[in-house]
Order: sequence, then C-alpha cells, then structure tokens
Amino acid sequence: MRKLVAAREWYKEKLGLREAPKDREEDSARAFVDLRVSNHGPFLSLVELEAGATAEKRHVIFFATNLERAHNWLAERGVAVEPPSTDSGGNRFFRFQDLEGNVIEVCAEPG
Repeated sequence: MRKLVAAREWYKEKLGLREAPKDREEDSARAFVDLRVSNHGPFLSLVELEAGATAEKRHVIFFATNLERAHNWLAERGVAVEPPSTDSGGNRFFRFQDLEGNVIEVCAEPG
C-alpha cells in the first residue's frame, strides 16, 4: 500500500474489518497493519510500499455464503461493485477495487 493509514481506514470503514493485535513483526521491517473480520480466523495484512516501489498484483478473494447480501452490503457502504457473474465451474462472484485500485473478488461456491 502506498498510503497505509488511508488504506487501513478504508478497509475498516468499507469492509468492516478491525485491527488485529500487533503480535508479530513484518519480515521486511516495513510498516504494516493486520486486519480481520473476527477475533479468530484469518487476517489480511496491509504492508506499506517503499518509495518508488511497484506493487505486486495479487488476486485477493473473500468467500461469502450469501453473494447478493455481500454485494448489497458493500454497495450500501459506497463501494463500486461490479455486477455478479458466474464462472465455468459454477462459482458466483463479483469484483471491486480498493482505494489504490487493487482488485478484490467476493465469491460464493456452488452447493
């Protein structure tokens, strides 16, 4: 992330994430913040880029049990979400971008 503080606030406001305890160090010694949905389970790490560095393009996917509800919830929070689609495997998904243009996918698997 180029602007870590702004990114942290965007993810908290738009996605409802909250900061995880600072109980680890980033191997690169760069500034970072860990965000999570709940106190237990996986977390998302936002790491500040060095000046002039190019961001790696990663494909971030969040899984949802109710795709329509997730789509509406994000849209109501002011996130520009794409219309839902279905891939060849029957997965339903939509995409949106964070404030730095990183693409994030929300997916619901069939069944």
